[in-house]
Amino acid sequence: MPESEQGSLDATKLLSALADSAWDMADQSRFTEGVKRLLALIGAATGGSRVWVFQLIELSDDAIVQDYVFEWSAESHYQQSNHRRFRFFSTLFDDPQYQQLIDQRLKGQGQSMMTHHLAPGSLRNNLESQGILSMATVPIRFNGKWWGTLGIDDCKRALCWKGTGLQLLTIAAELIAAGLYRQQLNSRSLQLELLHRVTDCGVWEIDLVYGELFCSQGLRRILNYPATYPYIPLRRLLSCVVAEDRPHLFQRLRETLRAKASDWRQDARVSVTGGALRWSEIVAEISYDDKGRPLNIAGLLIDISHRKHQEQQALTASHHDALTELLNRRGLEQHFAHLAQRPKAKKGDKRWPYLLLMDIDHFKQVNDQHGHPAGDALLCLMARRIQQVLRRQDSFARIGGEEFAVLIDQVTPDQASELGERIRHVIDQYPFCLTIPDSHQKLELRITISLGLVALPDSDDPYDCQAIAIARADRALYAAKHHGRNRMVVHDSAFSIA
Repeated sequence: MPESEQGSLDATKLLSALADSAWDMADQSRFTEGVKRLLALIGAATGGSRVWVFQLIELSDDAIVQDYVFEWSAESHYQQSNHRRFRFFSTLFDDPQYQQLIDQRLKGQGQSMMTHHLAPGSLRNNLESQGILSMATVPIRFNGKWWGTLGIDDCKRALCWKGTGLQLLTIAAELIAAGLYRQQLNSRSLQLELLHRVTDCGVWEIDLVYGELFCSQGLRRILNYPATYPYIPLRRLLSCVVAEDRPHLFQRLRETLRAKASDWRQDARVSVTGGALRWSEIVAEISYDDKGRPLNIAGLLIDISHRKHQEQQALTASHHDALTELLNRRGLEQHFAHLAQRPKAKKGDKRWPYLLLMDIDHFKQVNDQHGHPAGDALLCLMARRIQQVLRRQDSFARIGGEEFAVLIDQVTPDQASELGERIRHVIDQYPFCLTIPDSHQKLELRITISLGLVALPDSDDPYDCQAIAIARADRALYAAKHHGRNRMVVHDSAFSIA
């Protein structure tokens, strides 16, 4: 170490001070005490008058605002942190020497200065007003930026700190920065855990440049890893997404990246603790460099199982009849759409989808004579009886008051006709025994139904297909009613497919 004008610095003591305070700085719960101990040890090792930390509050083109956050002083009359002038104090850049000092700190460089060597100006005047003969400062960098300054004032000696002295002081600044990092990480960890408890979500981040993955403790627990698990490979995280959902997930991500969009949302099923599956919403934000290359993806994995369950319930309710629990007209439309998307039957294939419309004969008399509750009970019993005749792949719907429809999947003309007749007979041959709601009255009713059968037209448009089929089946149903009811009429073109 270069010889000072009045004495020398003991690098061994300063290095020992750094080692002694490192343990305190490593404990985030004792960060403040650790910094104070570090400053005291540096002061004792160097014989300085004051050791301090300024935090940068605001930096503009013509001034800087700082706050005196930590201080150690050899004697009480050296204390300055309790002076009002050092609370969020502002300093103008009216001295080229001070402007140069700020520029050096922004670049991460330390300074050693002896007051009497400085040119006249506000910087020298400021140091002389505090009785400072020599000073050493190094910037504290945090998150890649100048966070504050660590400094030593000596009011008794004019020392030169260049060389080992500034290097060891730089190490001390790095210890403080490391403590700040640990404090920030601990704070973020607590915030993430609170977020997980409140919203039942996990936090993740992927560094696209290096392929590094960060998962919060909450997400590790969701994925059945210990909270202290050190590292989860990206492929393991992706393997938790259900295989059927991954292609769409990657497709949406690629589309987002091609569009250089910053927001990305996608729903997917995720395998969680115990092997159970749950719906999760992946919410992410993507950052890019100045050339538009993706750098980072950070986001949340939010449990939306309850929402999906509610959506499914709402969807089911919107597609089903509340009374009979059969499909309603909207639900039948969905089944028409599915049929339209299937490959077309080959020429000569006798198997074809059919639509069967049916209507209860004289149903109004049931409501008029026995009341609407009896009519509702009859509708439910009839629906259950017809369901016993149908196949699992057939779609059964209530599309009006007493009007029902069956979308028959891939049968021959004879099979379609036979199914219609079985339905008619199962209704006609056996009476319905029901109890009137809100009474103990037993009622036995015999009813008949009229039916209209039609083969679905060969159309790529499901709405056109449905409209034509219902219109033709309705004409056939009307003909059955006109010719005496309790019968089935097949539309004229029903068996013309060859």
